[in-house]
Amino acid sequence: MYKHQRIYPALIAIILLLSVQAAVGQKSGLDITYTVSLKDPATRQFHITTDLRNIDQKQLDLALPTWTPGWYVVENYYKNVLRFKITDGNGKQLPFRMIKKQTWRVDTSQIEQLRIEYDYAAHVLALNQAKIADDMAFFTGIQLFLEPVGHRETPSNVRFDIPAGWRLVSPLKETSDPMVFRAANYDTLVDAPAQMGKFDLTTFEVDSKPHHFVAYPAGAFNAEKTKAYTEMLSKVTLEHKEIFGDLPYEKFVYYYFFAPPESNASGALEHQNSFVHFAPAGERTTPQQLITTGAHEFFHVWNVKRFRPAEMWPYDYSREQETPLLWVSEGFTSYYASLIVYRAGLINEEQYLGRTAGAVTGVESNEARHYIAPANASVSTWVGYDSPVAFSISYYTAGQNLAGLLDISIRNDTNGAKSLDDVMRELYNGFYKRGRGFTSEDLLAVINRVSGKNYSEFFRKFVYGTEIPDYDTIFGYAGLDVERTERKAPLFGFSIRNRDGGYLINSVEPNSSAAKAGLVRGDLIVQANGKPAQDADWGTFGGTTVKLRVTRGEETRDVDMAVDFRNTTTFGLKPLPDAAAKQLRVREGWLSR
Repeated sequence: MYKHQRIYPALIAIILLLSVQAAVGQKSGLDITYTVSLKDPATRQFHITTDLRNIDQKQLDLALPTWTPGWYVVENYYKNVLRFKITDGNGKQLPFRMIKKQTWRVDTSQIEQLRIEYDYAAHVLALNQAKIADDMAFFTGIQLFLEPVGHRETPSNVRFDIPAGWRLVSPLKETSDPMVFRAANYDTLVDAPAQMGKFDLTTFEVDSKPHHFVAYPAGAFNAEKTKAYTEMLSKVTLEHKEIFGDLPYEKFVYYYFFAPPESNASGALEHQNSFVHFAPAGERTTPQQLITTGAHEFFHVWNVKRFRPAEMWPYDYSREQETPLLWVSEGFTSYYASLIVYRAGLINEEQYLGRTAGAVTGVESNEARHYIAPANASVSTWVGYDSPVAFSISYYTAGQNLAGLLDISIRNDTNGAKSLDDVMRELYNGFYKRGRGFTSEDLLAVINRVSGKNYSEFFRKFVYGTEIPDYDTIFGYAGLDVERTERKAPLFGFSIRNRDGGYLINSVEPNSSAAKAGLVRGDLIVQANGKPAQDADWGTFGGTTVKLRVTRGEETRDVDMAVDFRNTTTFGLKPLPDAAAKQLRVREGWLSR
């Protein structure tokens, strides 16, 4: 209810003073508008305009990022920039100096308004690149948009000028104009992909919030599959909310490309309120094949995009940012991807235990695990994130394995009262919501508080060290028997990635099985022992001769490859029929839906 009150003169003066100060502060704030123009897709170039108003400083630096968070490769996006120029409010071209490889400095001592214009060549369809095709264009803000240095928290508008008849989807905040979006700050701006053109778009609601499923090319993922998959996505979304308590976005966009990427940046990549996924093309792709990756990328909404390592808080887009915590950022995310898919009822208990045991096998079958600790692998990821290195471990798999061991151990320590879920919630509420990143020491302290135990030795042995965990004891806490089977692990001697339903060879090791068979970089393996390459059971090929069908250029030929091997151990997990009461309590809590 509103009612009249007496206002004293002194109070009026204070109100007027505050109003003047607010007006001055608003006037002096930098006004930023970006325009992305694509009038002729045949040019394969975006035209980018950055309009800056209300400049109030002697000089201004303008920086273009060099890498994409989540994809730890320096790409130097300036290499794609053409016809860069800066003009003032009257259209007069201004001089500038490059002070870093991606930073320009301009004198603004007597200038209140700038326009920066350039073209951006977009030729590569990939997770961390931009592409213009005849019927579609795609980019992430990190590639195209300049940062006015010192104004990281300043909001901005983004305008689009695209061909008639094309659709446009962006995770940025919508405005009354469908071609204009709003970014709360620079980090939000550059973390937002945008797709325009012709594609299938399906919108559905979860927790009263719109979720947009984008599929390209149109018709690649039929209506029946789309309905089944969006229902799966809805289920895993609610399981995520069950852990963290909220969905920290207004809308979410899933960008799916049912087409091969045009660089090594394949797979999937997370963003604040969206992710991008390159999926195998063709009828063989099913919702069941996609959902675990979908759950993984969605978990990143919290783990990495909200709470993240202190070494990356804030992001420095001009250089590599090493952190020892990617075993948490990616490994814990891999752990929860399978766990959430299980909790959502999309895989059964046997399948989930198989994935958990598979992580153990993945770690223990790699010779490098005896030399490289998960924390060290995290730091060194910049050496070869999307290219092969001579000797390495996967911090994805190592972290997934450690997450499972920690989850069961915490449940055992607390008699089932606490779990790794509580650690995740504390990182979200105690660090992200307080505007700070977390260190390895912070993580250890959180685990110690949640469990009531000291996990310093666990970290010393298994995070910073290369000791082998006591799997029998830890899985025994949950009444699980660890089964071990000896097998011949295949040594192919090539690195590969998905391409056109087969496997494209990225590199071949000298004197390896692949090299002796005459395989070379660029070969596409389309069949193995008469089956489509991606359906073959490659893990059973050690010590055998496998018949490959390989495409090289326009030629297709059959190749016999004698596969080398080394003896290794495969792990499995089976519930103990005579588990004690505490073991059952831990197991039932862990495997409850």
